[in-house]
Amino acid sequence: MQKEISNFGDRAEVTMQSNVAGSETVGIEGYYHVECRDADGNLKWAEEFPNLVNAIGKELMLDTLLSGSSYTTVGPYLGLISGAAPTFAAGDTMASHGGWTEFTNYTVGGSPVRGTASFSAATSTGSSPTNVTTKTASAITYTITGGGGTVGGCFLVTGSGASSTQGNTSGTLYSAGAFATAKVTTAGDTVSVTYSTTATS
Repeated sequence: MQKEISNFGDRAEVTMQSNVAGSETVGIEGYYHVECRDADGNLKWAEEFPNLVNAIGKELMLDTLLSGSSYTTVGPYLGLISGAAPTFAAGDTMASHGGWTEFTNYTVGGSPVRGTASFSAATSTGSSPTNVTTKTASAITYTITGGGGTVGGCFLVTGSGASSTQGNTSGTLYSAGAFATAKVTTAGDTVSVTYSTTATS
């Protein structure tokens, strides 16, 4: 079993202070865990890597929590990234991300659509001043079709207009991340992706 960890990621920090003797800093981090198995169920490779939380994703998170009203989550949808060396920028959006393209040679549940991320309720461990809160999505399985191809990473899209349709450019690009080394897939492989996000104070 091969497992690689890359150093590509982004850390969002929010500091809250009031007129008291004390302050609290919250760091938000996310991780993708990916496993690929061949048609016979044998593990081909596995990797875990941190994500870049895009600027527009951070804005959606804060706007929803602090000024949203009757907000309903759309998706979120988890897609795969194509190519051997994708690159990311904090300003990437679903409509504009010049450093990467979407990988679409797969089905989820028999249909050519992005996977829908189903998150469990958040759980917390520890106590003040050190507390870790985690929210994890159930694993999504992608069955590789056609000629397969090179998978370079994963992305998560949500918000108004987000769609499960492969190649759709609507919605808010919440996060994206890349493998340390791109992975080659062939038809019949299954790629399982789990996403989790953690807030630590």
